[in-house]
Parts: sequence; structure tokens; C-alpha cells
Amino acid sequence: MSDRSPLATSRPEPRAGTSARLREWLRGELSNPMFRSAYALMLNGGVTTLLGAAFWGLGPLFYRDPADFGRMTSVNQAIMFVGGVTMLNFLLIRFLPETARNTRRLVLLCYAVGAVAAAGVGTAFLVTVQVWGRHWDNFDHLHGLGAGLVFLAMAVAWNLWNAMEAVFTGLRHAGWVPAVNTVWSLARLGLLVALASAFPHNGVVLAWYLPVMVLLVPANAVILGRLIPEHRRVNEGRGHRSTPRQMAAYFGTGYLGGALQFATLSLVPIVVAAHLSPTTTGYFQVAWVAGMMLDLAAITLSYSLTVQGAFDRESLAASTRAALRRSVFLLVPAILLAIVAAPYALRVYGHDYVSGAPLFQVLALAVIPKAVIEIYIGALRVHNRTRLIALLQGVRLVGMLGLVLLLIDERHLYTIGVAVVVVNVAVALAILPGLRRVISPSTTSRERDIS
Repeated sequence: MSDRSPLATSRPEPRAGTSARLREWLRGELSNPMFRSAYALMLNGGVTTLLGAAFWGLGPLFYRDPADFGRMTSVNQAIMFVGGVTMLNFLLIRFLPETARNTRRLVLLCYAVGAVAAAGVGTAFLVTVQVWGRHWDNFDHLHGLGAGLVFLAMAVAWNLWNAMEAVFTGLRHAGWVPAVNTVWSLARLGLLVALASAFPHNGVVLAWYLPVMVLLVPANAVILGRLIPEHRRVNEGRGHRSTPRQMAAYFGTGYLGGALQFATLSLVPIVVAAHLSPTTTGYFQVAWVAGMMLDLAAITLSYSLTVQGAFDRESLAASTRAALRRSVFLLVPAILLAIVAAPYALRVYGHDYVSGAPLFQVLALAVIPKAVIEIYIGALRVHNRTRLIALLQGVRLVGMLGLVLLLIDERHLYTIGVAVVVVNVAVALAILPGLRRVISPSTTSRERDIS
């Protein structure tokens, strides 16, 4: 299959005027379903990144004690870990594009299982919090029945929020994701400021999750009342349909791979918080969050590749090649900008937040190998290669945690970034032979399935 497939981006003939060529290029990009979803998710990433930068930029200004800010961001990471590691996004993104009659049932089942799992994992975390490290046992936010119930409610809400985004994407209506997240980001920004005086010790966490709980209701009303019926009408009687047995087989190792993927993003900050002082943790968290924002383009392309590949498997090789090209095109300028701007951007926070700039710069270097890995995994999902996905994600997680614990240094935060770079480069090099087989135009679908 050549790059000139219907899913490959068309290259317009030159026309007079830059604006005309730009319009033609944009029309070609948006006519591709995969890129249309990817750009919607990237728009979501851009909007939430900008508003998120404002959130994390205002946080240290309104919550002035770096130690207190470090505790709140660590609790926030713990909630995100519990809610994220139990989500079933991988199942929704993989199978929703090919459902019709059973779409509503699959969505509600994933919501219910994810919510119960988040409550269970959250309870286990609260019960064992004292064994996570010497600093976690001193967090007042996690002690007492009331605080514990609030923690669990927020974790369940975050699980459902992420599942909701996967439903929008799997239904091929990713344009709703930036719309909903823009409202959420603006609401949390306003609450961050409004709650600073009344809740100086937990305002950051409340500002993050209260809007999530409220917005889940109208957003899911749109999904259940409008988008799912529309999806059923459009997809009734077309394309491949996976059986419940195939979905169940995908679930076990598929869930493990998804959980390990999320853990690579959210478990490292929890481990770091257990080994650094609260003040240094505050400096680390700001740099870590900024570094993770650079990964959004690759992750969104990976999800869009899975959705489009599940919808049209014959296009997978061309779509994977196109996703790799877009990753380089979009990420290289962002990486260079991050490396140059990091010392100046973090200085505006005051205190010693600029000490996290070297960490941010090193994390930026890991973005390209991460993108290669994520796009390869996006293609593997289409072919139900869940065991290989779980293996890759497990190697990344174990390698990163091991190196972080080995290299962590209170005075030199950049060593954490070195661990991230080393592990992701090693994994990216290891998967190159498999990636070449996936993108080969001459490889048949059956050959790729067994490669």
C-alpha cells in the first residue's frame, strides 16, 4: 500500500499565494479522519497545556509555601495515578470504532468497572500510604475517614473523566474533547484563585477535581443522548465486528499494558515525592508536568492511529508512516523551544523553581524516542498484540523506576530526566525492527499479525 492511499495526506499542487496553498494543505489534512481526530486531540493538548501552564504558574503565587504546594501537587499526582491506572481507555479506543448495536453497553460497562477499580485501588493506597515513603505518612490530606472519602471520590471522578475522553475519541468525535477540557481548564483556573484564602492547604486539589465532578454530567448526557445513537446509525451493518470473546481476551493483557503506560507517567512522581523533601518535590513537580505536556502530541497521534486502524485496517501501514512524519514535524520545534525557554519560563515562579529547568530540558530530549514507542504501540493495538504492549510498557516502567531510584539526587533533579531518556532510547531502539515491519507497504495484514 502506498502513501497515496485515501488516508495518506494529499499534497496539493502549487498555487499562487501562500494563503491558498495553506488552505489547500489544511483541507487535505482535515479530510483525513485520523489526522482530524489527532489535530482535535492536539488542540485539546494545546489549550489544556496553555491553561495548565497558567494553573501551575499561578499556583506558586497564590499558595506561596513551596513545601505546601509540593504536598498538594503530590496528592494530585496520587489521585491521578489511582484514577488513571484503573481506566479502560485502551478498550474503548480499540473497540468503539467497530461497534454499533452494543456501543452503549460497552461504554457503561467500562465506566462501571473503572469506577469500582478506582475505588478499590484508592482504598488500598490509603491503607498502605505509610509504606510508600517517609514523606507520604505526614500528608494530612490522606488521613481520616472524611479525607479518605474525598480522595476516593476524586479518584473515581478522574477515572470517569479519562474514560469519557476515550469515548469521544472512539466514537470519532474527538472535537468534543478540547471543548469540554477548555471549560474544565477555565473553571479550575478560576477556582484556584478563589479558593486560595479559604483553603490554603488543599485549594489546588479542590480546584482540579470539583469542576471534573460537575462537568461529567452534561458531557455524558451528550454522549449517551446524541453521539451513541448517531454512531449506531452510521455503523450498523458495516465493517469488522470483534466478538465478546475477542474483547475479553484483549482485556487482560490490554488492561495491563494500559495501566503500565499510565504508571510510567504518574508513578514516578509518587516515588520521587517519597524520597525528596516537600520543597524540592514542589520544584520537581512543576518541571515534570511541563515535560509531560510535550508528550501529548505523540500520545494523541497514537490514539488516533488506533481508532483509524480499527476502523480501516488496510490503511494501517500508510497511517503509521504518516503519524511518524507528523511527530517529527511537530515535536522537534517544540523540543528546541523548551530547551531554550526553560530557564526563563520557570524563573517567573519565584523561589528556586528555576532549579527544575535542567530537569525539564533533559525530559524534552526524551520526547522523540517516546513518540516512536507510542506510535508503534498504537499500531500494535489494532492487531491485538496486547502481550507485546504489556511487555514494552513493563520494561519502560521497571527501567525508569529502577534508574530513578538509583540516580535520584536532592541537589541535582536533572538525574531523574537522565533515567527517563536512557530507558526510552533503549526501548525505541529495540522496537525499530518491528516498527519497520508495521510500516512496510509490501507487508500484508496477515504477515503483520504474526510478525
